[in-house]
Amino acid sequence: MLKQYIKQAIWHLRENPVVSCISLIGTALSICMIMIVIITLQVRTADCEPEVNRSRSLYVPNMSMRAKGDASGNSANSSMSVQTGRECFKPLTSAEAVTLISNISKVRASLPAGNKSTVDMIQTDEAFWKVFIFRFLDGKPFTESDFNSGLPKVVVTASVARRLFGKTNVAGQHIELNHADFQICGVVADVSMLATDAYAQVWIPYTAGSAESESWGYNLMGPMRAVILAYSSNDFPAIREECERLRNKYNEAQNGVEVFYRGQPDTQFTHLYRKWYEEPDTQQVILRYTIIILILLIVPAINLNSMTLTRMQRRMAEIGVRKAFGASGNELMRQVFLENLLLTCIAGGIGLLLSYILTFVLNDFLFGNSTNAYFTGETSLTAGNLLNPWIFLIAFVFCLLMNLLSAGIPAWRASKMNIVQAISGHK
Repeated sequence: MLKQYIKQAIWHLRENPVVSCISLIGTALSICMIMIVIITLQVRTADCEPEVNRSRSLYVPNMSMRAKGDASGNSANSSMSVQTGRECFKPLTSAEAVTLISNISKVRASLPAGNKSTVDMIQTDEAFWKVFIFRFLDGKPFTESDFNSGLPKVVVTASVARRLFGKTNVAGQHIELNHADFQICGVVADVSMLATDAYAQVWIPYTAGSAESESWGYNLMGPMRAVILAYSSNDFPAIREECERLRNKYNEAQNGVEVFYRGQPDTQFTHLYRKWYEEPDTQQVILRYTIIILILLIVPAINLNSMTLTRMQRRMAEIGVRKAFGASGNELMRQVFLENLLLTCIAGGIGLLLSYILTFVLNDFLFGNSTNAYFTGETSLTAGNLLNPWIFLIAFVFCLLMNLLSAGIPAWRASKMNIVQAISGHK
């Protein structure tokens, strides 16, 4: 029976090529737009190299400072100093690891009397290489001993190594960063700017850089941010409680001022949509995405519903004959649903393919923002970013929903048609 329904569906699609093409194109574009929204959200939030622990990470990108007892709402807002990071986050015992990371700065990487290149640099600590998992092509990361000693070690990306040396096996070689000598201890695969917290092109210990001296606001504010790696996401409440205890202890030692975090540490999703110091309304963000998807789903479904009703009117005689030969209302409903499902699945496949193509082509537009606009890296996408089984499942679910919305009324009307009226061609 199913095979027969599919044959009938294919025949009817061929019988009305213009209407079928319009339906296919409209549905495909709708599924394409929906999937671009879903894929963009998935790429921004799902694990990706080297940020493979996003689901169990917490983030503190910024903080605020105010006078003690000030209830006016006045505050200074910035990233934290090395001192604040060391006192408020590094001592965490409920977390697996905590790393302090500087904001990205541009530096000139060069060889003495040789090649030069402008690169994106961050200053960090030895725990950085535990929180984020990089693919080393040569050498290894700087160690805790290197960090504590303030040794001028540097990890560079493969592209930086090739620009300066013409090769990637350069561990042990020396480069200059803004005319300061650093020894390369490791070379890693290039990092996409989609890695919002781990991205850079060179990484150095902040004990060998300027981060510790760059502080303001009673030495509370500075260039650093914190990323906390939990053993499990179930530990998030305990980590937040310990962060609050450490904050209160830190504030007790301050003279007339205090720091606060505005709801941080953030999960990956909250971190993504936080605007500066404002705590985002994640429910509002989810609602906004839901409304967009519903509009993209319902509007074409209404148009497809109208086209399906038109096709049903042309097939009234056929439906009447089938009912005369004993076809039940349920059988007619199944036929209409399966015919529509075939169309929506074909259109869904086209739409999904088109969404992948457009995501690749428009990746700079989709993933570029004011934060990374001045970086020198790329928002490169990999097959791993896109070829997620959940994406295919979601696309199929939306095809089913489109089918239910567009074929529901036509199927019901077909099942209720009077035999005599249908055969005679009357409504």
